[in-house]
Amino acid sequence: MEQITLLKSEVRRLERNQEREKSVANLEYLKNVLLQFIFLRSGSERQALLPVIHTMLQLSPEEKSKLAAIAQGEEESAGSRGSGWTSYLHSWSGIR
Repeated sequence: MEQITLLKSEVRRLERNQEREKSVANLEYLKNVLLQFIFLRSGSERQALLPVIHTMLQLSPEEKSKLAAIAQGEEESAGSRGSGWTSYLHSWSGIR
């Protein structure tokens, strides 16, 4: 049963990779959507970008829920600006 579960998850991952390859044909659009998501404040504007990001990147359910938490601002309050790669965004963008 464990092996079946593992194989099913691997098949799902490979299917997402194939779909992702199709969607990434327009990298400029993806870049603009991701930049908007990063620089917007948490809330409804970020929430509106989630379906686009999900579709283009073919996110797993776990990745979708993490991104949704970030869009709502839950991740920010838990992590603050001092940890992870996002702590460098303010120095690149001039945002404080």
